[in-house]
Amino acid sequence: MKRILLLIIYTVYTFTALAQSGNWVWLKGEDTANSLGNYGIMGVPSSTNEPPARYQAAYWTDLKGNFWIFGGAPRCNDLWKYSPISNEWTWIKGPMLNTNVSGEYGTMGVPSVLSNPPALGYGANCWTDPSGDLWLFAGENSSGGNSNDVLWRYHIVTNEWTWMKGDNTGSTSTTYGPKGVAGNTYTPGPRVECKSAWVFDNKLWLFGGLHPYGTAYKNDLWSYNIGTNNWAWESGTKLINDTGNYGVKGIEAVTNIPPSRASYTRWQDRENNFYLFAGGGVAIIGGFNDVWKYNHSSKLWTWISGTNRIDDTGTSNPYCDPDNSHIPASRIENQTAQTNSACIKAFWSFGGFTSRLFSRNFNDLWLFNIENFEWTKVKGSFGTPPSYSYGTKGIISGVNMISARGGSCVWTDKAGVLYVFGGSDGSRDTLKLGYLNDLWKFVPDTTCFKTGLVNTVKLNPPSDTLLCEGDTIKMGLPLNCTVYVLPSTGSKLNTSTNQVEFFGLGTINYTLIAAPLDPDDPCFKKDTISFTIKGLPKSTPDFNINPSYAYINNPTFNFLNKSTNAVRYEWYYKDKLISTDVDIVYNFYSIGEHCVTLVSINDCGKRDSVTKCCNVYVKGKLVMPNAFTPNGDNKNDKFRAILSSPVQAYNLLIMNRYGQEIFKTEDPKIGWDGTFNGQDQEVGVYYYLVKVKFDYPDAVEEMYKGDISLLR
Repeated sequence: MKRILLLIIYTVYTFTALAQSGNWVWLKGEDTANSLGNYGIMGVPSSTNEPPARYQAAYWTDLKGNFWIFGGAPRCNDLWKYSPISNEWTWIKGPMLNTNVSGEYGTMGVPSVLSNPPALGYGANCWTDPSGDLWLFAGENSSGGNSNDVLWRYHIVTNEWTWMKGDNTGSTSTTYGPKGVAGNTYTPGPRVECKSAWVFDNKLWLFGGLHPYGTAYKNDLWSYNIGTNNWAWESGTKLINDTGNYGVKGIEAVTNIPPSRASYTRWQDRENNFYLFAGGGVAIIGGFNDVWKYNHSSKLWTWISGTNRIDDTGTSNPYCDPDNSHIPASRIENQTAQTNSACIKAFWSFGGFTSRLFSRNFNDLWLFNIENFEWTKVKGSFGTPPSYSYGTKGIISGVNMISARGGSCVWTDKAGVLYVFGGSDGSRDTLKLGYLNDLWKFVPDTTCFKTGLVNTVKLNPPSDTLLCEGDTIKMGLPLNCTVYVLPSTGSKLNTSTNQVEFFGLGTINYTLIAAPLDPDDPCFKKDTISFTIKGLPKSTPDFNINPSYAYINNPTFNFLNKSTNAVRYEWYYKDKLISTDVDIVYNFYSIGEHCVTLVSINDCGKRDSVTKCCNVYVKGKLVMPNAFTPNGDNKNDKFRAILSSPVQAYNLLIMNRYGQEIFKTEDPKIGWDGTFNGQDQEVGVYYYLVKVKFDYPDAVEEMYKGDISLLR
């Protein structure tokens, strides 16, 4: 989505805001470097409390949504809590400033209110476990002294630290053991610059980092089992400064492994896959802008975004323009956070430095979408230094801009709002010496980018909504959801094919709802669509014939269509198409029965037919001879009526001159042969009487009489 620059004019001053992707607000702390802060009273929150400035501190989010920090440079080992609801800091534990940087280890495995980790900085690992405890591992004291492999746990309820595991003398080296096998003697060894913070399967996970500081970069993946108190080497190599193997972008493979690195940043998705982004390579002579994914199911790495080049300049794409061809420049010490604590689909990345002596410094804010691997540049830029503006504390404004920095602490609250605290400021003249204690909040405009939800689904209506009788319309459904069809009339869910089938007739308005498999799933965006299925019945062909019969002198018939549910028609006579009109007029020029077929076709192209017949008649006529010669020469041997058309009834009676009945028949094919009781009759005149009813609908009985001469 493209956004234009927005010019806002005030009566006092004028400024130009970048794309309306969201706004920064300076919440707390100082706008100058190296503030000593204000501790206040331990355990008592106050609006005036502020931690001292610090860089590369450990940081967590607890299960209630509060933010925590510990230690960092310059040498400090105090623990602080910030409430995003009250906007107050609380000094929880540990000494002020650097008054006791050695800490108090106490007894391993025994919690104590007196225990406190030493001053640790430069990327100590930090995790929040499922029960809400905060974990801290390794790191280096901020004077550049030894690091160690000590693991600490902080129990919030009792305000107690516990030294859980590791050597507090700083002499431990890495002990690998077999991959995937946990053991009491196995250890990642001392590490810095590797705040992995992944938690899965009741284990704490970490990747790579540095040991010793500045020379030995690693790419091994480790897990710590909280239940057994043991470490296990899970993936990667034992090599120092390994160049890794990228493989093919987007393709998971056994041989894939990220190059060794430190000062990277990380994410974890809702399926508990791990992600790496950026970081520095050997002796920080080169930085990365690649994104890697570790799949827990397959235990394999995939290079999913960015380049495989050192110190890549990235692409300076427009703001609010998601694209998988856009990538941030290579960097170290940027920090990242989930976009939302409940539904994780996209991740923030903020700030950092280039790897070559901090020659470029960033205050840019990016969003990475793990569904389509698209980067979106949301706010800020890079430069030497990029511009910044604090504005007025507590007042959100389009002109506010956080300064460039690396090694800061970042969090997101439950509403997805991003917070940034402290770090080393790259925007001032005190580039390497200046540490910050300012706290910022970024309120995003989500129309600038797509964060979405993990289980977003899309219902698409069927392409065909006209349903023919006897047919079925099938609509494919998305996976991993429950689909409700309202009403259920005329439909069926087919779970084997993951389709809904529509088969009902009539016009039905349907609403389909895609809901989560788990009704309590907070990360499912329901989708609802409505559409109409028009069920089309078969057409019923029918017609009337007017008149129902006719005579040959006027054989014209009207065929009047009375079909239903049809859109097209075809008329046939003797299997020949004679018309496609709705009604037709047709003449038959021959006597007898004539049959016509009507084919009706509905919207679906379904064809049905009916056949009806009509008759053409000729008016009946009777002719009687006046003489016949029954002499056996087969010429005019019999006396009978000559009929022009078939008859329904016929009666012929012959009488002599005495009125005596000598012949009769009801069959017009039978004639009088001139005999009576087997005896030839005399030549002479005889009398006949004929009654006939011709065979056509309006015929009536007719009577004819006359005389006939018998000749020999």
